[in-house]
Amino acid sequence: MKKMKKGHLILFILLTLVYVLLFDLQVSASILKNPFHKNSKTQTQSQEAANEDPTLKAKAVYLELEGDSVEYDQESNVYITYGMSIAHIIDQNANLEADQIIYYGSDQHLEAKGNIKIIRDNIVSTGESFKFDVTSNKYLITKPETVVKGAVIKARIAGSLPDNQIEYTHGRLKIDEPIRIAQGFGAKRHPRTFYSYKSSKASKAKASWEDIGKPRYRVTAEKLVYDANKKIDNLTVYGGRIYFKTFSLPAAPKFTTTVSSDPNVRSAPLIAPVVGTQGALGGFSLGPNFNLNVTDHHILSFAPFAQIGSGGAKGFGSMLGFYGPSTLAELSYGSLKDRFIGQFRQRFGTMTEFRTAYNYYLDDGFLGSSLSKFNVEVVDRRNIKVPFTETGVHFRTSSSWVQSDPTILPSKYKNFLKDAGNPKDFTKTAFKAEEQVVIVSKPVFKIGTEKYNTALRFRTRNALRAYSTGDFQGIFTGGPILDSVLGPASFEIGYDQGYVKGKSPLFYDQYIQGMQSVSLDGDVKLSEWVTLGGYGTYNLKAAELIERQVRAKVGPKDFKMLVNWDLLRQQTQFGLNFLFGQPVDFEKFVIINSQNRNSGGI
Repeated sequence: MKKMKKGHLILFILLTLVYVLLFDLQVSASILKNPFHKNSKTQTQSQEAANEDPTLKAKAVYLELEGDSVEYDQESNVYITYGMSIAHIIDQNANLEADQIIYYGSDQHLEAKGNIKIIRDNIVSTGESFKFDVTSNKYLITKPETVVKGAVIKARIAGSLPDNQIEYTHGRLKIDEPIRIAQGFGAKRHPRTFYSYKSSKASKAKASWEDIGKPRYRVTAEKLVYDANKKIDNLTVYGGRIYFKTFSLPAAPKFTTTVSSDPNVRSAPLIAPVVGTQGALGGFSLGPNFNLNVTDHHILSFAPFAQIGSGGAKGFGSMLGFYGPSTLAELSYGSLKDRFIGQFRQRFGTMTEFRTAYNYYLDDGFLGSSLSKFNVEVVDRRNIKVPFTETGVHFRTSSSWVQSDPTILPSKYKNFLKDAGNPKDFTKTAFKAEEQVVIVSKPVFKIGTEKYNTALRFRTRNALRAYSTGDFQGIFTGGPILDSVLGPASFEIGYDQGYVKGKSPLFYDQYIQGMQSVSLDGDVKLSEWVTLGGYGTYNLKAAELIERQVRAKVGPKDFKMLVNWDLLRQQTQFGLNFLFGQPVDFEKFVIINSQNRNSGGI
């Protein structure tokens, strides 16, 4: 995962919070626009004197005024309601409630005072007073508080601007629940264990205030401008700043980004960093990544980068990428090994994916990530809930054409594979069909408290393989797993008894875990700021450690920098796990919402 610059990170806090707020904000604010633009034929319900005056009837025909008492001054053409007063805007199905509502027919403006409440589509805005000028299409609310889906906005005043804009002045955005802004890779990169499944599930779960912890900072912005007419680049932040106890940090003077409720919208900073290992290019890469939206849902990316290899060897490379809601394409080159790598993925629905890769690591289910020279594959993942299982029965069905090349494999990985034989004796290309089935039982027993507990489960992970060479292979594993929490330590210890029937004709996908193996996967929280963990598989028969991954999480509770080092595959990844729940103070918050005006609605 790519790492953000500090200034952009601060602004990313702002944009994500506003995204939650603005999901339905344009609906709630739109009621404040001119309610008299349609030719409604509904007659106003008022006093008898109003019905008798044709001029007044024409002025107020678009409103229904109710109150404990309603007065009408025919000479000045003014309605006044007292008590529990309601103005129903007929053609917009919206209600304005107040202690007193005054409608001036002569110059067509409306005033409301005391306990203001505006209700439309279950969105509620409150305030102390409300003024609306029909002829100029301007309004003003004092001390507005708008409750929208997931957030509350409070300000001194809110009013209309030219071109159908809405402006809140001197206010605060506060969300109801914290949100996850960035999700790191965590424990999801290594072969799936019960612990890593729980860790992955927890990282995707809905954030809670417990996850945030005690606030350590305060975020402000001089001005936020949201343009509801745009799907991308619709939020501009001016003068963003984050305050700590004794100091503050400024962000860029101006930053434009995207907030959207559409999950298919894609957006990225114009310039972002490339950090870490890039596939099988070798070495460590570092450089800028330039992003350009070619549509609202697709990004074209280009990244030149420098490479640093073992022994201080240096190189250079570049990457070209295309990213969409269901499509991913990348092509890279690195001079360190004079090698191209690439991948293409096309998802169909949520369970099926077509993918092709060249010199690129691909996930191979419970067997880990594998590296072939060329792979064209269709993968289908499904899960069936079964009562006695913890997570159901997981099926992974794949069909692929593979070209193997031992020379591209890291030396440590290649050495383990050589136990299966000489690479020259293996087939270079073949078709392969594979079915994987993974089952984890519910606890046989579970004892302890929330902070100190242990549970015993049983797990079986199996694969059936058929090759175009006529070879068949079955990999069957099973054994107990002990899942434990001991204060700051959370881990899983598992034992697998394996049985392999038949052989794979392809060198790269040999089963290297062994017939008897022990696995350990877990994390130890050294402090609130530092957590260390890892994953390993020990082959008992060969007396050798096979899988080795080390990871670290560094940072406060709500903002973790993540790094994972896979020694077997020589891969290093970086990422973020960022939660946010702090209110944002602003001087001005402008909403551009001219799409409603253009469509003829509020």
